[in-house]
Amino acid sequence: MTVSRDEARAAFDDAPEQPWFTGVRIKDRRHEPLTPGGRCRLTLFEQVEGDDRPHPRLRTAMPPMPDPSPPAALFSPPEAAPGTPEAAIEAVEAGFRAAGGLLALGDLDPATAPDGSAHYWRNSIRVQRTARFFEEASAWLDRLPLTGRAVARSGIRQLEARAYAGLVQFDDGNTGTYHSYEHDKPFVHYLEALLKTLPEEGTPAWGLLPAEQQEAVRRQRAQARNHLDHLMRHKYAYNGIIETDIERTLGGLLIDRRTRNIASETTESQHSLVPQYELLRVEPAAEHPHAGAWVYRDGDALRLQDGTRVEVAAEQLRAVPVPADRLTFLRAPQDPRLRRGVRLDWDGSGFVRQGKVGWVSWAGHCDIKAIMEQLGITLEGPLESRPKVEEYRSDTGDLTEYSRDLLIEMIASVLELGSRYNRVDGSGAVVRGEHHFGGARNDSRPDRLQFTGLRQGRHFRWPLSTRQETFTITGLTRGGAPVDVDTAFLRYLPDAVAVDFANNPQFIKTVEGDYNLIDVSGAVLTARVKLDRFDAITGYPEQDTETLTIDLRPDYSGPRQLLGTHMKDAGARELYRVWFDHKARRVELIPERYTRDDAGRWVAKELPGQAVRIPLVAPLSVTLSREMKEDDPELLDKLLRIAIRQGQNICADTDMAAEVWNGVVTRVESERVAWNAATRVERWKVFVKARFGNATLEYLLRLDDEGHASAYCPLPGGKAPDFFWQDFPDVGSKGIEGRDWVVNSKMLERGLIDVEEARWAQGGVYVHDEHIKNVYEILWAGLSGHRWTIVHGNKRYGFTEREAWETAVLELERLREAFATNGRSDELFS
Repeated sequence: MTVSRDEARAAFDDAPEQPWFTGVRIKDRRHEPLTPGGRCRLTLFEQVEGDDRPHPRLRTAMPPMPDPSPPAALFSPPEAAPGTPEAAIEAVEAGFRAAGGLLALGDLDPATAPDGSAHYWRNSIRVQRTARFFEEASAWLDRLPLTGRAVARSGIRQLEARAYAGLVQFDDGNTGTYHSYEHDKPFVHYLEALLKTLPEEGTPAWGLLPAEQQEAVRRQRAQARNHLDHLMRHKYAYNGIIETDIERTLGGLLIDRRTRNIASETTESQHSLVPQYELLRVEPAAEHPHAGAWVYRDGDALRLQDGTRVEVAAEQLRAVPVPADRLTFLRAPQDPRLRRGVRLDWDGSGFVRQGKVGWVSWAGHCDIKAIMEQLGITLEGPLESRPKVEEYRSDTGDLTEYSRDLLIEMIASVLELGSRYNRVDGSGAVVRGEHHFGGARNDSRPDRLQFTGLRQGRHFRWPLSTRQETFTITGLTRGGAPVDVDTAFLRYLPDAVAVDFANNPQFIKTVEGDYNLIDVSGAVLTARVKLDRFDAITGYPEQDTETLTIDLRPDYSGPRQLLGTHMKDAGARELYRVWFDHKARRVELIPERYTRDDAGRWVAKELPGQAVRIPLVAPLSVTLSREMKEDDPELLDKLLRIAIRQGQNICADTDMAAEVWNGVVTRVESERVAWNAATRVERWKVFVKARFGNATLEYLLRLDDEGHASAYCPLPGGKAPDFFWQDFPDVGSKGIEGRDWVVNSKMLERGLIDVEEARWAQGGVYVHDEHIKNVYEILWAGLSGHRWTIVHGNKRYGFTEREAWETAVLELERLREAFATNGRSDELFS
């Protein structure tokens, strides 16, 4: 469908060439860098050498703040060269005191700091000057003809560490949301707004688009819808999630992605734990007033898509199977069509379970919020000056406002796509951007037993589950004497009073970052475990908590000992009951299936011939591992140095007991509280304040002869942080990494981009990225001050003055209306 080209149409099409149209083509400016928040360098498009157009690529960086008045020198050496290491240290200490005013930025005017980043301005310049001071002092020390230079270097390094210590405050911008899964907070609203702006096929607005732009809008609509569908399927939960009542708790209608029709569970699967789905339609040839209409099942009733109840005979109903992975949700939290008792395996466990999916109550994107606040991209300020975009489409004549909150949604949803890319030749993946991590994340994993098998690859680790509550050791005795479980797993045994630490003889090694291993061969263990079963009445899986004793002594002669249960196939109601048979020296996995007996109750029966038996070595060799809540401080120190010695915001999970609770760090206070010169051990205390909580890290640090860290020992008992991290995302649709063309993994997986094989294109593929390009253009317009935009011919133009924008909008409205007033309204489309 195209519009006949006459003078009126030509005037409309050529509007951007007229003097009254003063907007700039966003495509010509969108590669220019931005500094939202005053400290982050942000670019949204990249021109790849040899390619014909810039591609969407969000990149971030945090360059040091320029020192407006850099001192010529900071360290002033004494006139007389010191003759001992102690005198050299005293000279540096004196120089540090003398430079105190410059190091404290007493010569600078705080009013010159950029809005939103006053703390980073101060921190960055202060640490640059501090680094310069110690560089100059170290260079002076190296020139001295000094005996015992190592002692002097150690003393100066200790002074340097204390110079950076103390209170460091960071900028505390707040996005105002962590995009909780619940309460209608996920970043889906801007996608609905975007989709609503696009002209519909078959309308006059569609006809105003050139043919090539019609195809672009088709792709944009499909890509944006795929983006929304993924988020609604996996990240939206208005009232939490109950898988046996999914529509009413999630707040959305279960629909087929392809047809957008409401789906129904088949009647045949209603007693299964793995529901099957179908689309229902009144037979098109049936003698029925709604012949051909799509309907859905609501309890015992059938309804049209608008919710109207209809009567349809079974022989007039057509069923079309729909795979579960083609389903998503239409956001409708208060819609009267939401059905009671619709079931869906929402969390991908392989079956539907009863009760609330617990973790959804705190699920969200606090990690994305933290990164945005670390970067300073919070779009705060007086209401009248906050970034937003008011956009007019000349084809539909519609106005859309992308408020500050919708722009925040856009940025968060883009960052959620991540910085991982697939090579287009299929040879693997790469990660772009900068990603710093310190610590070993507390994933709330269970204690684990490792039984040594007869050969490599035939060992047995229990439990197989990764959930903490499935298996926890609560008691341990060795040789009849109890062992303190809280200290048994420590690498070092600290003595906080003496400011020293020693090796723990029970410790073997650390695996997987924070799992510490000890040998428990010959010990007796007490374990709190979760045992699986299927409820006799409902047939749904349940768990019971029990305490078990596991006797690993070589002289044990009792019956086999239960280790626990493991779900084999929940959909088939099958599980393993796992035993340790000491006499036979093996582990046995005995499968059971729950079936209905004559009374209709679900009962367990052993599956003959399907047991798995794993023989073990003699003598018995068993290790026990535990995820440590207090990590090796060395893992955390890397990120603390970025905060303290570079002055940059970092992020933290400040709760070592929770699975995850991430937030930007707003304050760090560090202090050396004790020093043991004889053992060269320092005691440090670091207080961290973050968005969602506080933490205190206390540790002992052993130094080598020259003052470098050689070993770290945490001091238990405090509320230590779980981990620190800092991210500079790099989120694009495609690009070149080295000599490889790459495409964003999540964009490709979720259908946000289309990759077309094209030998004529660089890399052998052509990436259609209309949706992401459109989002990035809106963001660039809003963040660059082009707060008023016009989309004309599906091309975006930006204005920095509202009056000029309004003039252009009114003129375009006049030109568009001229088609109808020229008496050619019936001839517009051919």
